[in-house]
This record gives sequence, structure tokens and C-alpha cells, in this order.
Amino acid sequence: MIVRKSVVAAAALALALGASACSSEDSNDAADSSAAATTSASDSDGAASDVAAPTAEELTATLDALVDPQKPVDEKITLIENGDERRPNVEAMTNAMQNYPVGFEVTNVQTEGEVATADVAITGPHGAASATPWTWENVDGTWKVSDESTCGLLGMAMAPC
Repeated sequence: MIVRKSVVAAAALALALGASACSSEDSNDAADSSAAATTSASDSDGAASDVAAPTAEELTATLDALVDPQKPVDEKITLIENGDERRPNVEAMTNAMQNYPVGFEVTNVQTEGEVATADVAITGPHGAASATPWTWENVDGTWKVSDESTCGLLGMAMAPC
């Protein structure tokens, strides 16, 4: 049954990646040109924050850890906003991802106060999806994947919120 769930989850993620890859190119033209090189968050003139802006590498690491089937769920839930509430979903995603490796390319990181937004492209065995904006929330000095972005990822892995 676990193998069957993995196959279903992998198929759903592949479908989601395929659908994303077919989305309008026009909306990504500006993002693609501004994200030609991975950028770190820039200082915001109007927002005074004691929190260090996250780098693309740091944000990528949180996403990689979330889909790593070898990482314990207890560690994964600390990486996301509302982690305790999402535990069952994260457990289901972890089981589904056992045989379906995915990767992320995070670019164009921008921060405004306690929120970081970045363009995230997902790659998998069946290709890559166009980048879409994802968010992270700063919770007690730690950048966590926002609940909205977490639910998007969980939905792709057939473990929706």
C-alpha cells in the first residue's frame, strides 16, 4: 500500500510540475530577467528589522530538508509555520517522497519586515516547473516556510492541508 501511495503521489507531483511548466510565460518574463543570478534579499529602506534577511541558499535548504525522506518528521515540522498542525500532512508527504526525488531553485529573494518572498522552481524526475512565488515567515528569529507555501508543497505531494 505504501508503494502504491508513493506512485500516486509521484504521479500527482509530476502532473503538478507539468501543469506549472505549461503556465503562462508572460508572468515569468520579469522574474526570469531579474532572477538571472540568484540574489540575496536587499535591504528595505522603510522596514527596520533586527532579523537578518535569508539567503537563497538558506531558503533552499529548508525546502530540501522538507522533502528529504531520511529527515525525521520532528525536524521537518520545525521548518514550517504551524508545524505541529501540519504533522500528519508532513508524515504523509515524507512517505510519498521515498522514491521521488525533487529539488528546488530559489531566486529573487525579497524581504519586507518578517516576511521573505522568493521565486521557487521545482525540479523532479519528469522535468522542471516554472518558478512561482513562495513565502517564509520569521518566527522567533528563524525563517520558516509559510503555511500557505507549505500547503502548496503538501498538495503537490498528495498530502493537502
